[in-house]
Amino acid sequence: MFDTIGAFGKQFTPADGGYLYYPSRKAGGKLVTHGEYADLMAGWQRVVGRKGQWQFVGVIFAIIVVWELISNWLQFPDWTQQTMIIACVGLLIARLFRASYAPRRLVGGRPDIAPPRARADVGRQARSALNWPFVLFALVISGLIFFGGLGASVRPFSWWAWTIGSGAMLVGYIWIAVRKLIDR
Repeated sequence: MFDTIGAFGKQFTPADGGYLYYPSRKAGGKLVTHGEYADLMAGWQRVVGRKGQWQFVGVIFAIIVVWELISNWLQFPDWTQQTMIIACVGLLIARLFRASYAPRRLVGGRPDIAPPRARADVGRQARSALNWPFVLFALVISGLIFFGGLGASVRPFSWWAWTIGSGAMLVGYIWIAVRKLIDR
């Protein structure tokens, strides 16, 4: 549904001698050679490609099995279960962040060879990374959560959190969809 490899590749603009990479919205373009680009794409593929996903699932599964055996044997308190879940999620996020910031680390000390992009171009490029099936999926799910929760008679804190969060996501993706239509 969401093409992570294509979205990663859209960060690079073909140029003479390689690709331009803009590390931030206000930064100028920095040159990435063809070989460096191939290495970055291969590294990203190792993390988010099928093989990388299955490796990570295998590691998480092994951690869960070992944890269950150890926690049942040593009879840890219940709160340690949530701690292990948080640690696994943190491991996943750290792995994704490390891989996604690889281009920024690569060009860290390089001089700009192109001026910064216009704000409209930055937004257009960011929206192009989100394909229509993903945008529609996000709209449907956030809309179902938001409108489904409006009829609740009991409104605890969790209801407010889900309603505000799903409403903000719904409005945000409506805005993205409208801007994607204008970009055409």
